[in-house]
Amino acid sequence: MEALCEKVATAGRLSIDLSGRPSARQVRTTVTENLLFGAPPAHRYGGVLLVVDELVGNAYRHAGEPRELRVVRRGDSVLVEVTDTSPVALTIQEQRLAPRGHGLRLVNELATEWGARADDRGKVVWALVPAHLYPAG
Repeated sequence: MEALCEKVATAGRLSIDLSGRPSARQVRTTVTENLLFGAPPAHRYGGVLLVVDELVGNAYRHAGEPRELRVVRRGDSVLVEVTDTSPVALTIQEQRLAPRGHGLRLVNELATEWGARADDRGKVVWALVPAHLYPAG
């Protein structure tokens, strides 16, 4: 019962330490297990998982030292934040010129808002993604 109470109390809020560089699969699994617990069945989190993949992947590729992924369910939206030690934020234009990436374009399309802000140890890249991105069928 104690474990269930703990799960209910933390449902909708998650923090993952990225300093050990967990695999994308581990990150997605952890996010899915935490977001879907207690969520209405109509919620679809595919867009959220794509945004998580892109922001974490960018931190791994471009930021030097990724620090943390935070995911918070807020009503009909999900806030995704990735912190790292680099003060420099990529732009869509810079990523477009890179050989691999259109990830920030994807984030721009899936999120209602997104951006980056400085913090005391680097930066936070964030995106607010609708939970109801795909209607229930």
